[in-house]
Amino acid sequence: MCEDSAYLVSPLETPRSSIPDETRRLSLGTNSSTNCTNRTGDALVGFHEDALSQATVGRAQSILAIVLGLGVAADCIHVAILEYILPLAEVHLCIGENEKKWLVTITFLALAGGSFTWGILGDHLGRRRALISALSITVLFCGVATVMPTYGTFMTSWFCASLGVAGIFPLTFSYLAETCSRATRCRYSGFLHSFWPIGAIYISVLADLTLPMKGVDIVNDHLEHWSSWHRFLILSVIPSLFCLFGLIWTSESPRYLLEASREVEALAVYQRLHKLNNMRTQYGMTELELPGRSAYRDRPTSPGRNIFKHYFTSFQEVIQKISTPTHFRATVVLAILHLLFGFVYMGISSFSVALLKEYKNEDYFSERAYLEHEFYTDMVFNRSKENVEYKYTVFKNVSFYHISLNHVLFSSCIIEDSEFINVKTSKTYFEHVTIKNCKFIDTDLTDHHFLHSTLKNNTFMSLVAECPVDFDYNTFLPDIYYNTLDWADPMFISLFLIGFVMEVLQRPKVILFLSALASFTSIGMFYATTTFGVEMVEFIMKILLMCAVNALTIVVIESYPCHLRCTAHGMMRCLFHLASLCAINIYGSLVHVILLFPTVITVTMLFIATFLSTKIQDNSKTLL
Repeated sequence: MCEDSAYLVSPLETPRSSIPDETRRLSLGTNSSTNCTNRTGDALVGFHEDALSQATVGRAQSILAIVLGLGVAADCIHVAILEYILPLAEVHLCIGENEKKWLVTITFLALAGGSFTWGILGDHLGRRRALISALSITVLFCGVATVMPTYGTFMTSWFCASLGVAGIFPLTFSYLAETCSRATRCRYSGFLHSFWPIGAIYISVLADLTLPMKGVDIVNDHLEHWSSWHRFLILSVIPSLFCLFGLIWTSESPRYLLEASREVEALAVYQRLHKLNNMRTQYGMTELELPGRSAYRDRPTSPGRNIFKHYFTSFQEVIQKISTPTHFRATVVLAILHLLFGFVYMGISSFSVALLKEYKNEDYFSERAYLEHEFYTDMVFNRSKENVEYKYTVFKNVSFYHISLNHVLFSSCIIEDSEFINVKTSKTYFEHVTIKNCKFIDTDLTDHHFLHSTLKNNTFMSLVAECPVDFDYNTFLPDIYYNTLDWADPMFISLFLIGFVMEVLQRPKVILFLSALASFTSIGMFYATTTFGVEMVEFIMKILLMCAVNALTIVVIESYPCHLRCTAHGMMRCLFHLASLCAINIYGSLVHVILLFPTVITVTMLFIATFLSTKIQDNSKTLL
């Protein structure tokens, strides 16, 4: 029955016999009917491309790109927000460094596992339906996380929200690419990806408007019933919510509908696209021109009954697909490139943040005031102290009243007959100090602040230390704000333009050039001994790597058939997030070593990526 699969539509610009070999290789059936499947796949992809060419490209694709772009922005928000909520969570949830590391870990693990899961669901349920489900989970559990009072409940809610966010990338790009013609899918994919840094800009501006930027203000804000922490989390959900509302008025991917044997619905989508793009003309294609019945795959069974069976079947099908000689090498190359780009991108991001903080601390402590052999008596200290070390100093009958002590060290001092009233501290310690006949009223000073000290006949009243974690007032939130804006603005422009570049140049050449340029730029890490140097290397590398990821995303979409496209992309994003998680731990341990080690690691990784990019097959002529 293969002969009946020819479709009754006007021919494309090239005759059917000249359809690229890449398209023919993306068969949609089993090995037992290869010839029939090839012709079936050609029928559907050819009909889809011809239908899109008659519907034209314009306002409909732009509206869809904007709606999906809000979801892509939410993907970036979910990762970028960690830099802001970790210091806040330390105060609001009373967590230490280990708990903060676990929060980051479960975020990336959920992103990794969710990417592959939603990719399979996107091929089974449809791109739009799966994306609506993913965004619904994101909005629901982000809202729940806002009001969670404890670390355990917050982490559980955040994990579930991360599972929802994970589906955005593998679903949106396939969704949009299948609604665009071959000639325009690169520019719209670049436009869609440019919303990713917009998410970073949004969350940074939101943090600047809603969050206290100083550490002492963060502690005071915690005392409010509805603090800025809650407002910040709830407002961060807005892009996801708007994307969810926008999807209500969008249509399913017509290419998926054809693949699911829902050709009449697909034709209605083409007509709607044409109406939005050409409101004054009539769409010329009718139901009589739909492909023959044998051109379609078997109708999928009810997803509600066989969802778990389909999950494992799809996974097995992907493994079988990449095991074929035609796709095995390409899949391995794409998988390794996602591992390398994910590792280097998140590695350079976390390394730069940690190194900048290290340089800030060095500058901060270089200005430390040292007071030795002083004698204070009958005095009232009513001005906050910061970055001071008292050594061999005597305090007798003095009062510390309504002040904050930030990074203050009392070393080998004597404090007698004194009062500490309404005193808030951060990284303040009493080391080898003798304290006698003193009163501590409304302070957060507890046992862990007194190191090897002698306390005699002292009174502690109304301790306000609800949390044993010693919060550091030097949170550097303003630095995170300006740092994010510095790289996000040029990245937005670069991602928008890279789509037009790929319409002229082949994808492998673009990835090759960007990887080589990033490898050369990474040498600057060895010479980045100043704040400006670190920031410049970070900005350039992040922009180059994200543009390379955009080109790599297009390659993945073009390398797999419709019924495996989201699954394959989800698997690649899974590897990307796992590599990112490994990079955070590895690069984080390299901050206190010589810069040669992280430089060598980064240059080596990018050199391998540059070499592998020469092995990518160009599928730019492939029909989806």
